[in-house]
Amino acid sequence: MNTLTPMGAQRSFEDRLLDELLAVQAKMKAPAPPRRHRVRVFALTGVAAAVAVVVLLQVLPGSVNTPQAASAAAEFQKLSAAALSTPAAVLAPGQYVYTEEISNSGPPSHLGSSAYNVEFDVKTEFWIAANGSGRSIFTLFNLTFPTARDRAAWVAQGSPDLAPLISRSSTFGPGNYGPLKVDEFTLPTQRAQLSKVIASLMARRTSARPGTGEYSILEFGYIGQLLHERNAPPKVRAALLALAGSLPGIVLVGPTTAPEGMSGVGISTPVQHGFSNELVFDPTTGALVAYEQWQTDSAGNRSLEYWTSYLVSGVVNNTSTTIPVARPSSTTTNASS
Repeated sequence: MNTLTPMGAQRSFEDRLLDELLAVQAKMKAPAPPRRHRVRVFALTGVAAAVAVVVLLQVLPGSVNTPQAASAAAEFQKLSAAALSTPAAVLAPGQYVYTEEISNSGPPSHLGSSAYNVEFDVKTEFWIAANGSGRSIFTLFNLTFPTARDRAAWVAQGSPDLAPLISRSSTFGPGNYGPLKVDEFTLPTQRAQLSKVIASLMARRTSARPGTGEYSILEFGYIGQLLHERNAPPKVRAALLALAGSLPGIVLVGPTTAPEGMSGVGISTPVQHGFSNELVFDPTTGALVAYEQWQTDSAGNRSLEYWTSYLVSGVVNNTSTTIPVARPSSTTTNASS
C-alpha cells in the first residue's frame, strides 16, 4: 500500500504563490522525518549553519553553489544600486505587467482523493493592470509518478486527467494586485516605513515575534515575494533590497544556478530545523530570478525541495499577449491559452 502525502490547502498553488518564499512554519516547527524515496541531490548550496550559529565557509573564488566569505549585506547594497539604475516601467491605460514563472510541486504528494503520489511542475502567468485588475493562468505539466506502484494505482483508477486539478484560468477585479494584494507602486521607500508595511502583512499570517530568528527569516521571505514583481518602481525595489541587507543571519551564497536555466547571485537564510530559503538575483539589474527551499540532513547532504524560477516580466498591451522566455528576443506573441 502506498504511503500518501496529501497536498492540502496550505500547499495549493494559489497559497504557495503567496507562501512560497516563507519559511514554512509548520515544517520548521515539526520537521518531517527523512524520506526514503528518491530525492534530487544538487551540488552544495546555501549556508551550513545551526539554528543559532552561522558558519561561513572559505572557498576558492568562482565556486558555484557554495557559501562565500563576503558579506550578504554588501551584496544587497550592490543589488540595490543596480535596481535603482534600471528604467521604470510605465503602464498606459489598457496595458498590463506580464510575469511568467515555473514552480515544482515539491516532494511527491497526492492530488485530491487520488490513491497515488505524483510530482509535477506548474507554469504561472499573471497580467496585472495599474488598478490591480487582471488575469492569471496556472498550467500543470511534466507530471511524473515517483514509483511504479504510483503509476499502477493511477492506471487502476482509469488513468484520469490530473491537469484540471491544478490548471485553471481566472480574472480578478481592481484592487487585487496579484498574490499579496499590494500595490507596489505605492510602497514607501523609507526603511522604517517599508518595514512597518511588511510587518503588517506578516501579522496576518504568522505569530512570529519581531527580533527572533524566525521573524527575520519570514521577513526575508516577504521581501522576496514583493521583489517578485520585477516591474515595481526602481526606488521601491532598491529599498526592498536594502532592507533585506539589514536582516541578521542572512548569508551570501555567491554565483549559483537554478532550475530552468536561471543563474545569478544567491543569498540564503541560515539553516533552521533542517531547512533554508535562498533567493537568486540578477547582479546586473537586481531582479529576483529564482527562489529555492533546501533541506539539509544531519550529514550535511542537501536536497532541493521547492523552487520557483521567474522567467520573464514586462509590459504588454492585453491579457492574451505574452513575452517569449527565449532570450535575447524581446518581441511579444499572442498566447494560445
